[in-house]
Amino acid sequence: MIEMNEQNEHLLQELTQTGKASEVTDELVKLDKLRITSETAVPEEEFLLRFFGKPCFPRRDLSTVTGVEKCGKTFFTSMLMACCADAGGQILELERIREQPLKVLWYDTEQSRQSTKSILTDRVFRLTHSQADEGLFAFNVRACTYQERMDYIITGIKAFQPDMVIIDNISDLLSSINDAEESQKLIDQLMQLSTAHNCNITVVIHLNRSGEKRNLRGWLGTEILHKTFDAYYCEQIEDSEYLCVQQSVTRKYRIPEKMYYRIDEEGLPKITSKPDVQQRSKDGKFMTTKPEAYQIRSEKADTFNQTYIIRHPDNPRKPWEWNLRRLFEDVIANRAMVGCESLQNEVMSLSGIQQPKYYDKVFKLAVDQRVVQTTLTKNGRVAVILIPA
Repeated sequence: MIEMNEQNEHLLQELTQTGKASEVTDELVKLDKLRITSETAVPEEEFLLRFFGKPCFPRRDLSTVTGVEKCGKTFFTSMLMACCADAGGQILELERIREQPLKVLWYDTEQSRQSTKSILTDRVFRLTHSQADEGLFAFNVRACTYQERMDYIITGIKAFQPDMVIIDNISDLLSSINDAEESQKLIDQLMQLSTAHNCNITVVIHLNRSGEKRNLRGWLGTEILHKTFDAYYCEQIEDSEYLCVQQSVTRKYRIPEKMYYRIDEEGLPKITSKPDVQQRSKDGKFMTTKPEAYQIRSEKADTFNQTYIIRHPDNPRKPWEWNLRRLFEDVIANRAMVGCESLQNEVMSLSGIQQPKYYDKVFKLAVDQRVVQTTLTKNGRVAVILIPA
C-alpha cells in the first residue's frame, strides 16, 4: 500500500508539472507500469540460435517460417528442433548459442500421426544421433478442432516450459485466416505466451499464390508480418533436388546468405554450394535458365495479345518477350493501387494468359524489373502499385 501511494504521488507530481493535474485512476496506474524510460529495467535480448553466425530466433518473441507448399518448411523446422536438442548444437548453418540443449515443443496440425512420428524418429533423432525423447515434446493435433488446438498449445507451453515452440501450421488455430479480429487475437495471445514463458514461438504459414517472400497467406499472414521478429523463406530450386533457406524479414540482424542443401540417400539434409542447375541441349550446349516468361517458343507467343509482345526475329535464344511496362500500365491505368486478385484477373484477361501459374511467373518478372511492387493498404491488405518509369 505504501508503495502504491508513493507511485500515485509520483504520478501526481508529473501531471502537475505538465500543467494538467488529473486524478490518478487505476487505469493510469496500470499504464504507468508499462512506461519505458531510460531507467527502466528490462531483460537483455536473448537469442536461441545463430544462422550463418548471426543471432536469430529470440526468446519472448515470434519467428516465422514460410514458403509455398512442399518447399522444405517442415525440413527446416526439423533442423531447428535437431539443433536445439543435439549435443553438439550445430546442424548445417544453424548453431545453438547456449551450450546446454534446449527444450522444444513441436505442434503438428497438418500431417498424420504416422508422418509426425517418422519425422521425429527418422529425421530429427538421426540428426541429433539420439533416440531420446527428453527435451522434445511432439504433439499431433490434426484430429482436434481449432478451438481445442489453441487450448492445448496454451496448456503445453505452461506445462513443459519449452525454450522454443514450433507451430506447423498456425493457420489451423483459426476457423478462417481472413478473420481480422480473430487473427489479431491469436497473434496477441502467442506474443503474450512467449513473453510470460520466456520462449521463442516459431510459426509456419504458407505464402499466397503469387509466391512473393513477404506475401504471407490471409489476414493472419498480414498480422504475422507486422509482429514477427524474423522470418525465413524456404524454396525448392526449380527442376532440381536442391532446397534453399534465406532470411526474408528481420528487426535487427540481417542475414544475406542463403543456405542451400539437398536430401541424401538416407533422407537427411546435406549442405551444398549454390547449385548449377543450368541444363544442356542434346549437342551439349548450355540452355538458358531464364524464366519461361523470357524464352518460351516463338509459336507460343501467337496465343497472347500481340499488343504486349516484343519480337526479336534475329535472336533465336530469345525470340520474344513481354512488354511488361505497357501491359501493367494499361491495366493499372490511373488507379493508385490494385488488389492482387483483381490485378491477376485483369492482366490475364487483357494479355491472353490462361494459366495462373504462368501469370505468377510474369508477375514476378514485372516485380524483378521494377515495373510494379506490392504494398500494404491501410486495412492491412496486400495491393500492387505501378513504379514510375
